[in-house]
Amino acid sequence: MILILLAAISGSVLTMAILLPQGIWTALICAPLMGSLFGGVAAFVLMARRGEDWATGTGFDQSSSDQTDAMVKSLRDIATKGRVSGEMMQQATTAGGKDSKAA
Repeated sequence: MILILLAAISGSVLTMAILLPQGIWTALICAPLMGSLFGGVAAFVLMARRGEDWATGTGFDQSSSDQTDAMVKSLRDIATKGRVSGEMMQQATTAGGKDSKAA
C-alpha cells in the first residue's frame, strides 16, 4: 500500500515538474490525474507480481474469519451495553424532570 502511495505522489510531483513550464494551471490540473494513473499502474504491477495468489483469496482463511466474528460479537455487546446505559440515563433524567415540575 505504501508503494502505491509513493508511486502516486512521485507521479504527481514528476508531472508538476514537467508541466510547470506550460503554465501553473496546466500543471495543477494534470498533477492529480497523473498521480492517480501512476498509482493505478503501481497497483496493477503489484497485483501482477503476486501471481495467482490474488485470485485465490488465500489470505482469507478460517482463522481470520473466526477472529472477525469474535470482534463483531464483542462490538455488538459493547453497543448493547451502551444502549442500556443510555436508556437508564434517559429514564433518570425524565424521572428527575417530573419531580422538579411537581415541586
